[in-house]
Amino acid sequence: MAPPSGGPAGPGEPAGPGEPGGLGAAGARRGAQGPRIVALGDSISAGVGDATGGDAPHGAGWAAHLAHLAGASQFVNLARNGARAQHVVTEQLPHALDLLPDVATLVIGGNDVLRSDFSAYDVARDLSTAVTALRDCGCSVVLARLPAIGLFELMPTRVRRVMRARVAAVNATVDAVALAARPRTVEQVAAARRGRDGQRPRQGAVVVVDIQAAARDLGHTAWHSDRVHPSAAAHRRLAALAAITLGRAGVLDIPGVRPAVVVPPGRTQASPPGPDTLAALVASLPSAPPPAPVRARLAWLIVAGIPWCVRRGRDFAPGLLRALADDVRGRSPDASPSLTATVETEPRTPRAA
Repeated sequence: MAPPSGGPAGPGEPAGPGEPGGLGAAGARRGAQGPRIVALGDSISAGVGDATGGDAPHGAGWAAHLAHLAGASQFVNLARNGARAQHVVTEQLPHALDLLPDVATLVIGGNDVLRSDFSAYDVARDLSTAVTALRDCGCSVVLARLPAIGLFELMPTRVRRVMRARVAAVNATVDAVALAARPRTVEQVAAARRGRDGQRPRQGAVVVVDIQAAARDLGHTAWHSDRVHPSAAAHRRLAALAAITLGRAGVLDIPGVRPAVVVPPGRTQASPPGPDTLAALVASLPSAPPPAPVRARLAWLIVAGIPWCVRRGRDFAPGLLRALADDVRGRSPDASPSLTATVETEPRTPRAA
């Protein structure tokens, strides 16, 4: 999904496989030891669009900032630019499982929607495979719903409609995988909370964050110059939102966030954290650099952005033309009406990297 990294906003180099980082300010579920966190996925998790200095112990990107908020004892970023769903399963997942993480972040689908052979069913199978494998080793998973791709929002109506449909299909997959992972009976809830060693749950939780919602209040500063990736400020807000969501799920101990609990009928459950908690968590992160001036953004677009679009278009254009033709005929081949059944009954066996 990534055009050339860098740009006028000065995003740091995408975080590669990392060494164990220091403890953040926030407490963690496992106390002073801190949880082990791993990031899988594409350029959004790799950190494109973000920028950090020496005060960021885990590097750039929303997953790295989440590790900071969680007080992680170890953070490893396996995400890479251009990764598709199948690459996550075949190349990144085996390494992630070897690390036995407590929490994994997973963003996929952005590069799949930019390919001629896009298939929401393939994304669903790969996402389900990755989530199932991670949960089975006791790891909780943070999934992310994709935002609209800003570059295509500037294009004609039919092109926008086709790309929105593809993104919506990926997001439906994310929602279906999360729903399939939700315990449905009291026995399943008890089994999910019961650990082999009394501490680690037998099966991890699955939570979902929305990239578009995290960036909604930032206005024109929400996106990187390429109009594809979150800006540095949006990366930080997404990390804070993920921390709050994990805190509400009882996975991490986050200051100001209380786990959601089942209450007897007639009792009122405590309200979820408000904007002050989100702002406080963002403020505790390494500061983001100021947005680049308009002149620098335009220069980056001419030097790097447009050439990337031309190169990507050689592969993407044929599939886009077919999708446009289907749209004219009133067909929607990218929609996936049975994603829930797909993720529950058709997992793909992980292959060796």
